[in-house]
Amino acid sequence: MRLDIRGLSFSYDGQRQILDKLDLTFSSGDFVVVLGRNGAGKTTLFRNLLGLLRPQSGTVEVDGVDFLHLSAKERAKRIAYIPQESHPSFSYSVLTTVLMGTTSQISTLASPGQKEMETALAALRRFSIEDLASRRVDSLSGGERQLVMCARALAQNAPILLFDEPTSSLDWGNQIRTLENIRRLTKEGYLAIVSTHNLEQALNYASRIVMLCDGKLVADASPQELAMQGSLSSFYGLDVSVERIRGHYVCIPQTEDDDGMVD
Repeated sequence: MRLDIRGLSFSYDGQRQILDKLDLTFSSGDFVVVLGRNGAGKTTLFRNLLGLLRPQSGTVEVDGVDFLHLSAKERAKRIAYIPQESHPSFSYSVLTTVLMGTTSQISTLASPGQKEMETALAALRRFSIEDLASRRVDSLSGGERQLVMCARALAQNAPILLFDEPTSSLDWGNQIRTLENIRRLTKEGYLAIVSTHNLEQALNYASRIVMLCDGKLVADASPQELAMQGSLSSFYGLDVSVERIRGHYVCIPQTEDDDGMVD
């Protein structure tokens, strides 16, 4: 599976460019993390990738096919989306919610069968939430709902997974488990594109890091390359050093101590 972003530009008001001539290519097995300060264009990029917005110019292509030329069902067979937050309108069970992810794989008006049920249960087990299967979604915590959305996207069986800040509402343990699951999925051939504000998670889990600033692509590199370039300080407007400790990247900001001296 190959995702090509060609000359992608987008503006909401016809004046300020939210996305400005982005050119990117992603392939199966990539674990891509998109970094950007608030307002950098990450959410707008995702909405263009999903076909929810029409680019001002440029295209989003999956295996050479313009995504806007596909029906909603055909798009769902190719890309699954995990939002940062979910607010259920109906009190469905967790299992039913995850089963909804399989609808793009069955014919219109058909009901999920045993195959789809097995797919949903496997997705619940993947994210270690099978014990929530009978619970109502609206009774769950925000972090539990986030894991349910991850399972539903996996049940969709789409080769491209878009995660919008997937760990923002999770406790530390579930953050690590979710990132490890995403990494395993990419090793199985999925393409995962993840937006986050967590720099250390990006450096430790991504195979590629894409950095956006004012809608422009300012970096597309491996974590190792970014850690050595020293470009993170200028990107965030904050002096930061990156250290490697026991095989993990740790970001250390340089701040003033109580005496006003820089460490």
